[in-house]
Amino acid sequence: MGKDSPEAPNTSIRVPATASRRDFMKGAVVAAAGLTAAPLMPAQTTSELPTVALGSHRITRLISGGNPLIGASHFNRLLSDLMREYFTDQQVVKYLLACEKAGINTWQSSYPEAMQRQFPMLRDAGCSMQWICLADPWNMDKNLSYSDTTIDPKILMRNAMKCASLAAKVKPIGMAHHGGATDLHWAAGSINLVRDYLNHVHDLGFPAGVSTHNPAVIDALETKGWPIDFYMGCFYRVSRTPEDFQKDFGILPVGETYIAADPDRMTKALRQAKRLCLGFKILAAGRRSNSSEQVRLCFEYAFKNLKPTDAVIVGMFPKFSDQITENVATVRALVA
Repeated sequence: MGKDSPEAPNTSIRVPATASRRDFMKGAVVAAAGLTAAPLMPAQTTSELPTVALGSHRITRLISGGNPLIGASHFNRLLSDLMREYFTDQQVVKYLLACEKAGINTWQSSYPEAMQRQFPMLRDAGCSMQWICLADPWNMDKNLSYSDTTIDPKILMRNAMKCASLAAKVKPIGMAHHGGATDLHWAAGSINLVRDYLNHVHDLGFPAGVSTHNPAVIDALETKGWPIDFYMGCFYRVSRTPEDFQKDFGILPVGETYIAADPDRMTKALRQAKRLCLGFKILAAGRRSNSSEQVRLCFEYAFKNLKPTDAVIVGMFPKFSDQITENVATVRALVA
């Protein structure tokens, strides 16, 4: 299951007809802190890469993804093992310092024990990159399995909130509800629990986002008027269950399967969303990175099909080539 991207400012608070007084007051408090879903503003170019707004922060349109740092390749066990071997604590620090030097000012990751250990090392080494937390409920309970699609939704939500509370101590600039968990809630009919997560993150004082691999989720949430500050949308719907494949295609897959038509569906949903969107897995977890030209075409597709106020999250594994410099140069050429 996949892990988990305008106009003049308007300071008024619009309250949906179905909103409660609690929701209105929460919105007012967060607005006062400058953390509401701010009106989207155009990209700005600094000495870093071009940036867009996330709450009161400016984030580069290329964000470093965290999956390689924890050995989550979404390819096979051997590549995942190779990533874990490469990304020691010291190498994670070196990698993120290199990202910052290259012009990337933000990274996104979950918050497992390794990242909890590495975070103070990063700050001690002088890394000032901004961090977006993906609140992974599985990180909070080693007895839970990503492959278990029957987990009690209330347990998932309790763990997601626990992760957000823990991550709040190191001051992320935003916290997203994990895409795999979002999709399980969607399938189980418990998606309304995600609103509790958004409220919890806002109570902690941070922008709250929702990650998903399913464009139908974004379409549905856009109609609810929830206090969502940003979305993370996977270009490929890797959370399809075997039952989904049987229903949609009449076949059963082997392992995590990537469908060529999925990016068109997800980018359509992200373009129509009124919030900041962060697209991820734009290279199909490395399946579309067999040449520099193929990588460039994937970046070009992403930036042409997302809003100019959106950004992309890309995991990098610079063991065999300088992917940081290569990707930064590609983004500069495409969006500068």
